[in-house]
Amino acid sequence: MRLLCLLAAILLAALLLAPDTVAEEPAHPRLVVLVYFDQFRGDYLARWKDEFGEGGFKRITTDGAWFQNCHYPYSYTVTAAGHSSVATGCVPAVHGVVGNDWYDRGVGKTVNCVGSDRHEQVPGRTAEGTDSDEKKGAKGGVSPERLLKPTIADAIKLGTDGKGKVVALSLKNRGAALPGGRAPDVCYWMDGGTGLFVTSTYYRDAVHPWVAAFNKSKPAERWRGKMWDRFRTDIDYAKLSGPDDIAGESKGASGQGRVFPHPFEPSDPKAKPAYLNAVYTSPFGNDLLLDLAERAISAEGLGKDDVPDLLSLSFSSNDAVGHAWGPDSQEVLDVTLRSDRIMKRLLDVLDAKVGRGKYVLAMTADHGICPLPEVSRKQGKDAARVQPALSAKVEAFLVEKYGKTAAKWVEASSGPWLYLNAKAVTAAGVKQADVEAELAQWLAKRDGVEAVSTRTALTAGVPPTDATGEMVARSFRAERCGDVYVLLKPYYLPTAVLDTGTTHGSPWEYDTHVPLVVYGTGVVPGVHTGRVTPLATAAILSTAAGVKAPSGATAPVPTGLFVPHRK
Repeated sequence: MRLLCLLAAILLAALLLAPDTVAEEPAHPRLVVLVYFDQFRGDYLARWKDEFGEGGFKRITTDGAWFQNCHYPYSYTVTAAGHSSVATGCVPAVHGVVGNDWYDRGVGKTVNCVGSDRHEQVPGRTAEGTDSDEKKGAKGGVSPERLLKPTIADAIKLGTDGKGKVVALSLKNRGAALPGGRAPDVCYWMDGGTGLFVTSTYYRDAVHPWVAAFNKSKPAERWRGKMWDRFRTDIDYAKLSGPDDIAGESKGASGQGRVFPHPFEPSDPKAKPAYLNAVYTSPFGNDLLLDLAERAISAEGLGKDDVPDLLSLSFSSNDAVGHAWGPDSQEVLDVTLRSDRIMKRLLDVLDAKVGRGKYVLAMTADHGICPLPEVSRKQGKDAARVQPALSAKVEAFLVEKYGKTAAKWVEASSGPWLYLNAKAVTAAGVKQADVEAELAQWLAKRDGVEAVSTRTALTAGVPPTDATGEMVARSFRAERCGDVYVLLKPYYLPTAVLDTGTTHGSPWEYDTHVPLVVYGTGVVPGVHTGRVTPLATAAILSTAAGVKAPSGATAPVPTGLFVPHRK
């Protein structure tokens, strides 16, 4: 009996001293980094991977986890919705940012997703840049208050008792304010009229001293008198993308022209913002943002202690270039090649200032982009530029159908939504649901229309067999959306006024497909082809930082992304 007890004790000791076969839980990183490349379509990383240099996209896709089949699950794929969905982990129907702007029936006007009449820009607002949504909306200050769910930034703050720092930077105000959440330590974007980086009184009454010093150096001015030409002279741009001069391309901002090289100086010397618009609509806007980010990492001491910090960067210039010249252009190839170098430079800075192996980085995009219809038609696709839901035509149809009333039938339109006027419906003595249904049937017969959804049908619930309808439902929030949603066919652009350039905002694959790459400590390298959503980013970075995911997050961490944790 004593022998058995001795053997048992020896066996127990051996088990306790034996090497653990389960991987140790990795130390949490000092810094988590969220990188958006605005309008970086999901196929670009594979399409041009052989042309990338060392240390950038190759590094993160080889040494990190590359999810090649990543798609947004909702229909209205625009900048604000994408930034908010990635940061919160939920869809627009839940977080409430249903577009870059929308019509607010309560105040009787269109509101910007981050616009705030209660706050002011710091320093004060001047002339606008090229971002049309900012022109329509945030004339004064900025705040994240229209975002109804917490972000990864808020999760970091909550999980660290406020000790973790949050820095959110972009050229676009919404690209900084939405991921930055309710209480970032640093939140800045570029004023399109001055080239200065600005904030809002929502955050602080004066810019940080290090930002003031950065602005004083006038960093946006260094491209004066220069040209944007091709980054690489050793590769065949036409073979890798397309001809330099493509029907349907625009001339960029401020008359940059359709072909390389593109000037930065405006043809009209009185057009003061034109130079800055040209910088924004070129790869060099991204360089400008990274210059600021490098200053922020040092000045704010990001990643200097064991409390995890968050750095959110949204590189906006890819979006401006893609809108102007289209995804099959030499310009988009060039900005993508230069984005690879942006990533290398960012990783080098993080290695030097935070430490290799001491951070986790997630890269994604807020949406993709539709090819130029002119390019699609050459490929044999059915494609066109149309505007089937012009308010004037809709108004004429409803007047013919139900009669004229003191109030117009169409109160407003915003994006794919038409907002019916309740006063007209009441005055005509008809039911709202009937008007929606009649209008939907009429619109469904217009050129270029794929489908039409109504408020009544979306509220009742979309059948699970209607996959596209479910995507529309995920973009629908009753108090912010209109009454009739018009969905165009694939490869159709939603305006006849936009006779050049392209846009996004559909549930079609070219708009929903974006990259998702996760790199850093504890990440299991590998290429994944299973379908995932970029909404998983919120849970991914929360897990990496060792904090709970934002309360609204529904997309889980993909299986096998991180090394196994000790139970």
